[in-house]
Amino acid sequence: MGLFGLMFVGKSFPIDSGQLTQISQTNWVLDVCQTVKPNYGDLKEVCLYLSAPQALDPNAALGVYVSCGGTDWQYRGCISSGRPSDVFPTNWPTAGQDLVAGGARIGISVEPRAELEQKESTRLGKKEEFAKRVALDLFRFLESFNSGCVTQVTSDQLVVPANFLDRWFTKFQSKFRRDPDFLTRDRDKA
Repeated sequence: MGLFGLMFVGKSFPIDSGQLTQISQTNWVLDVCQTVKPNYGDLKEVCLYLSAPQALDPNAALGVYVSCGGTDWQYRGCISSGRPSDVFPTNWPTAGQDLVAGGARIGISVEPRAELEQKESTRLGKKEEFAKRVALDLFRFLESFNSGCVTQVTSDQLVVPANFLDRWFTKFQSKFRRDPDFLTRDRDKA
């Protein structure tokens, strides 16, 4: 049994690190299209786990990366002896690339834990920013009730229709289905 294993949630069996191509002492690559064989786009999440957490240096961590069609490697998350398993979204990169040119690949890398924790804080910061944008969208929706449906009780309270969250979420889903990037698009350049 190797240092780690992975599996695609709901789509595959566990894949031991020995089944990946080791390209250096600290880096492994899995050619998804050859090994797992389904349409790579159907693989939405990958679970990475340490087979023996005590075997990994406490100052090291395993980073998981994805690449598709020869695109640059994109970081998705990390595990360490303190958190020996986790599930990460694949969010396959798309740039109109031909899969034949580079395939869909998962990369695993042993790296200093401090460096990967820095990448994690950046990744989590993006999620926090996304949450702020969702909240702002909800706030703007609440403001739209200002045309007589909302009564200002005091300076810090609003009375809104009982179903306002359902109505907002329906509108949010509709916008998200039309344009999944509407919240993450850089608005400063507009």
